[in-house]
Amino acid sequence: MRAAIYARYSSDLQSETSIDDQLAVCKAHVENEAWGLVGTFSDSAISGTTLDRPGLSDLMQSAKQSGLDVVVAESLDRLSRDQEDIAGLYKRLTAWQVQIVTLSEGLIGELHIGLKGTMNALFLKDLGAKALRGQLGKARAGLAAGGIPYGYRVLKEIGPDGEINRGQRQIVDEEAKIVRRIFEEYAAGRSAVAIAKGLNADGVPSPRGGTWNPSTIQGHKGRGVGLLHNRLYVGKQVFNRHAFVRDPDTGTRRARMKDREDWVEADVPHLAIIEPDLWGEVQTRLRNIPQRRPELNRRPKRLFSGLVKCSQCGHPMTIAYRDRYGCANARQKGTCTNTRTVAAPLLEERILNGLRDQMMQPELVETFIAEFQAEIKRLRRDETRREAEADQQRAKLQAKIDRLVDIITEGNAGDISALTSKLRSLESELIQLPELGKATLPNLDMNANAVHLYQQKLDSLRETLTKDDRTRDQATEALRGLVDRVIAIPGEKRGEFDLELHGYLAQAIVMGMHGNDGGGRGIRTLDTR
Repeated sequence: MRAAIYARYSSDLQSETSIDDQLAVCKAHVENEAWGLVGTFSDSAISGTTLDRPGLSDLMQSAKQSGLDVVVAESLDRLSRDQEDIAGLYKRLTAWQVQIVTLSEGLIGELHIGLKGTMNALFLKDLGAKALRGQLGKARAGLAAGGIPYGYRVLKEIGPDGEINRGQRQIVDEEAKIVRRIFEEYAAGRSAVAIAKGLNADGVPSPRGGTWNPSTIQGHKGRGVGLLHNRLYVGKQVFNRHAFVRDPDTGTRRARMKDREDWVEADVPHLAIIEPDLWGEVQTRLRNIPQRRPELNRRPKRLFSGLVKCSQCGHPMTIAYRDRYGCANARQKGTCTNTRTVAAPLLEERILNGLRDQMMQPELVETFIAEFQAEIKRLRRDETRREAEADQQRAKLQAKIDRLVDIITEGNAGDISALTSKLRSLESELIQLPELGKATLPNLDMNANAVHLYQQKLDSLRETLTKDDRTRDQATEALRGLVDRVIAIPGEKRGEFDLELHGYLAQAIVMGMHGNDGGGRGIRTLDTR
């Protein structure tokens, strides 16, 4: 009998000597049976729920080539813990006239495959449930229940009973500085791509010790993964958001979002690295960008790229050649007659001058603020009316409930069950009435110096455009935030254009009201144009 031995252990937490121990006892069995040992096959730190194992593949290839009569293993679950997989292995080995013998079960037959396969599957399910139960208990207590994110390390402390208190974490100061840098740069307008390049250029190791990738920083908005989405940085631990399901074909694990009510959240303020205001700015920016791969969220090539439109066809004007804007439709499709081009630096300078000198005309600002305040007053009147109506409805329902309660308690009711049913219906209706909280409506009170302040900040932004990447990105986003679109109208002469600037007046007014430096933060308070 030509025999081969197979050994396996599941995870990195187990000792590599487990393989040696399995091989030793199996060799002793082969010798006792006077079989000839053809070879040994093994897989280290690989789960038995997947067939994607090099050692197992080599074993099956040897069996298929008629090089074996019997496969020896410590137990059947060393070959596989999956019902479908173990049945498939048995089916193939039987077809190749190869027996399976284990030290625990002996010669394997169909009954073993059915019973042991079921038992192993139940074992895995039970093991997973127990592990999750323990993790949920840790998570509710604010302890680490899974992986340790970048910026933290495991803290091992000996408790009064002499046992190690597991699940404690502490902030790693050096990594916390990098976390703050990433959040500050992103809030200032830099992309995940630019941040990753900057960290790599500075030689900062990534969480896994290699180079930084944009997806590590920005992650995925829908799944809430990625450094910028991790609420632990603001002192909020969230656990059990995902269920990991193993793909039956590839053996790889895939994450699936769980229902919101299954999440376990805990406040851990001692682990906060980021201030709430900075966290809020970053989350607002993340919500406002399209869900694309981070590497596709590129910085605009020019200051107003994508905002300049052709007056003839309405489509964007892009850089045609030699740093000149031209109609994309005319150049690429021939569907527009506007073949004129204009130098990008000249066009940008004219737009900046328009923003400075035309956007904040005093009479325009005065009219805008008057209309804005009138709209705010109307919204406040509507809010007061809705609150009054809700209070009246609530009072009517409560009066009906009180009357029914009096009737029931005084014993004057006929059909108690009908009244009780009506009472429950009214109580349910009362509970479902929406609670109208006070809406925060902004005020827009301009001081006499606001126009001058706006012009000063705009001039400061123009100077910032010539500085380093970090401040330039911030200034670019602030300036682009003031512009809705620019219509380029061909003039009579070659290279001559009239420009029609459509800007966000509210953004300009807010810039003149607040004491920020004109950067990306604080200027997009209002959406009103």
